[in-house]
Amino acid sequence: MLHEQVIAEIKQIPNDKLIDVYQLIHYFRLGLLHEQQNYLKNNNLYPLRNTKIKYLNPTQPVAIEDWEILA
Repeated sequence: MLHEQVIAEIKQIPNDKLIDVYQLIHYFRLGLLHEQQNYLKNNNLYPLRNTKIKYLNPTQPVAIEDWEILA
């Protein structure tokens, strides 16, 4: 539906102004593509971002045998 409305509006534009409309649409689309590529690239840098972490026994001692003073 929206595509048809856009096309109907474009059909009413004088031929000598179509290049301006084309350039606007073209560069807008390229900007969206660039924005999407940057978003995907930045999300791949931190693959664990926004992942949930579950701690099991977070206060349990770890490697207690490595401490000579406690032995």
